[in-house]
Amino acid sequence: MTKTMLKGALSIGAAAFLFVQPAQAAMSCWGQQQAAAAKIRDLQSRLMVATMRCQAMGVDVLTAYNDFVRVNRSTIQAANGVIKAQFETGYGGEGEDFYDRFTTALANEYGADPTTDAICGETAAAAEEATLAEGDVGRLLDLAERMGPPPDLPGGECPITFSAR
Repeated sequence: MTKTMLKGALSIGAAAFLFVQPAQAAMSCWGQQQAAAAKIRDLQSRLMVATMRCQAMGVDVLTAYNDFVRVNRSTIQAANGVIKAQFETGYGGEGEDFYDRFTTALANEYGADPTTDAICGETAAAAEEATLAEGDVGRLLDLAERMGPPPDLPGGECPITFSAR
């Protein structure tokens, strides 16, 4: 490769980086509502993937998981809407792609987790507890918190600020 070709390739690479950089820099921090929505989606992903792992092992957790989704459908859908809006605000026309990557990453996070009879029992119990929440965001968030750390959020969570009066 000649020096001129190398400079040209580096210039193109730098220009491409400049076009990508503003979209990535545009993602702002996640407010409390957006972070809560991500935690609910993470809970749903965690339970879904664990249910599939248990099914593959021959342990039926599907009924408990399906009940969770059915009873909490509107809350899960609302959470997904909040997350999609966060990505659309941050990435504009590419927001849907970033949303898809985010939700796929949530599911992939749990794909390699161990699967045992005990874990399948815990998954069923968690799904049953989530069903009893009946769409109550606070109860779903409490369960999500007990099940593990919150998901990584591009842009991070916004700091909570207080104003003195």
